[in-house]
Amino acid sequence: MRLKESASLENFFCEGNREAVGFLRSLIASDGPCVVFLHGPDGAGKSHLLQAYCRLTLQSSKVPFYASLAMQESSPEMISGLEGADTVCLDDVDAVASDSRWEKALFNLFETLMESDRQLILAGRYPPTHSGFALQDLTTRLASGGVWTIKPLDEGELPQALRLRAGERGLEISDSVMGYLLRRVRRDSATLFNLLDQIDEQAFAHQRRLTVPFVRDLATRLLD
Repeated sequence: MRLKESASLENFFCEGNREAVGFLRSLIASDGPCVVFLHGPDGAGKSHLLQAYCRLTLQSSKVPFYASLAMQESSPEMISGLEGADTVCLDDVDAVASDSRWEKALFNLFETLMESDRQLILAGRYPPTHSGFALQDLTTRLASGGVWTIKPLDEGELPQALRLRAGERGLEISDSVMGYLLRRVRRDSATLFNLLDQIDEQAFAHQRRLTVPFVRDLATRLLD
């Protein structure tokens, strides 16, 4: 899968997730085998962190592999033959829990990566012990490294996170536009950040400032 250009650890508002983000930063300099499991509700930022870590890996001249196991075209074969990847990041792993073919493939992947001093970073809604895996040996292995809870932004943090992400793009969000977004758009970070990506593209394409009418028109077309 193509990595989002906007994914970075620098623009991840991490007030409640400082330790997890700091741990990921420390992994870049690590040469030993490592398994990490990130869990939290949808929209908490797990996918952002996985993709940000992959981009950081690229900057360190290492080879990452990222995939969401919730994608319709996903199959166990996609995680075999990853000998060239230094870091494997798998999103939505709970989507394949209780599927024996997938669980066997994940078990084999874990063994291969750990034996060759590589990294495996996974994300799901629940920790390994509550993800529904039938293969106990797999659960034990996925829980053997760092297991981190990724906490979603609360309502007070959303405006700060949006302004941080917008500022990185050179966008200025006025109080009126911010108020509109928080009143009219579903208040989860994934929805708001995806909308911000689209707003950025359209504002650049049409050379428009961010006004309430402009944002309202875009939100109506993009979210309906």
